[in-house]
Amino acid sequence: MIADESVAEFISLAGASDEEARGYLEMAGGNLQQALGLFFEMGGATSSPSPALQPARPPSPVEYNEDVAAEVRAAAVAAGIDAGPMGMQDEAMEEVRAPMPSYQDQIIDPEHEQRRMEEAMAADSAAMYRRMSFDRGNDPAGAGAGEQQDEQMGEGNTGKAINRLFAPPEYNEGASYYQTIEKAKTEGKWVLVNIQQAEVFASHTLNRDVWSDDTVKDVIQGSFLFWQRDDKSAEGDQFCHYHQCGHQLPHICIIDPRTGRRVKNWDGRKWVESHAAAEYLLGFLDQFSMSRSPPPQSPVGSPTSKPQAIPDPSSIELQGLDEPMEVERSNTRDAEQPVESDPVPVMPDEPAEDIEHLKVSIRLPSGQRITRRFRPEDPLEQMFVVAAALAEKPARLVDLSTQFPKRSLRDIEGGLTLPMKDAQVAGNMIMVNVRT
Repeated sequence: MIADESVAEFISLAGASDEEARGYLEMAGGNLQQALGLFFEMGGATSSPSPALQPARPPSPVEYNEDVAAEVRAAAVAAGIDAGPMGMQDEAMEEVRAPMPSYQDQIIDPEHEQRRMEEAMAADSAAMYRRMSFDRGNDPAGAGAGEQQDEQMGEGNTGKAINRLFAPPEYNEGASYYQTIEKAKTEGKWVLVNIQQAEVFASHTLNRDVWSDDTVKDVIQGSFLFWQRDDKSAEGDQFCHYHQCGHQLPHICIIDPRTGRRVKNWDGRKWVESHAAAEYLLGFLDQFSMSRSPPPQSPVGSPTSKPQAIPDPSSIELQGLDEPMEVERSNTRDAEQPVESDPVPVMPDEPAEDIEHLKVSIRLPSGQRITRRFRPEDPLEQMFVVAAALAEKPARLVDLSTQFPKRSLRDIEGGLTLPMKDAQVAGNMIMVNVRT
């Protein structure tokens, strides 16, 4: 119940009518200060100071429920919302918009994102192929033959033949760098990276002379995954920035997929000859192996970890019910040894250095390289005996082949009795293969 004194004081201070004063006091719970604040905040101050002079409100065409309006105004005040003057309620209700319809959506579509990445990689690969081509117009983004050379070569089969001659190898990985790393980790291979630059002709000679060589191809496909990009491709540019190799192109390096670290790198201009490239790759495989722990400079390799020694089987004891029993392995070992029908040949004597001789580098299946001296008149069969003794296999199971040119020495013209000086093996790398 609102006191008459509060209503009179409200009318004297605000100049409102008796009805307005009681309404605001009811909203404020009888608090005169809050009622006055509501009156002035809701526009009551613009009303006439005298209730006698205030015109009568026209009748509303819509039925107006004072109780419901009071509850709405009280809730609005409690929530800090300006409810407006009492006479504006109908208009405010008409301005309220309809609620937004609810819906469900996905921020990122994984399949769409995967397709987008694949399309971007395909476009990047096609752009790299255009930059490395010779039969195109002048392109500021990469090297090209220019318009003059393009006119000279024409648009026929000549340009296509040149592009095929300098095209990247077929075994170049088309996947992204990180997908190639994961694939190499699964297959237990190294990653051979080649960053090209179209303006440097050495990049093109690598494709023409080195990566197309049969020996280099066999070495790479056997122990590496090959990943080639140019410096203007998205991934090639990122690789150059990360490994700081963009100042010296073409760049060749080997990545350990287990650690992601660059193990060895070369200036690509030193690889212009295929035999030098084969020596670099074979030398790397002699020094490193995926079957061993990562190199010491690798962050995964621990500098304090050492391989544990394999215990002697004779020292192993099994605790039985009554007394210890020694493990007898001798019979088992003898049973596991393969029985060879032919004996392993004895290593022949090596000629002294002060007599006439020729040197041959022999590469064993384990990757070890051994340089051996032979007499020029020794038959070619002598080399098979030496290789069989080094591999500890019968001579009939051993095959020898040269790298440059690549040929099998068992099928050489003249047979195994041909003198070594006539077999053209001096100073060459001889690959040893053992048939199973």
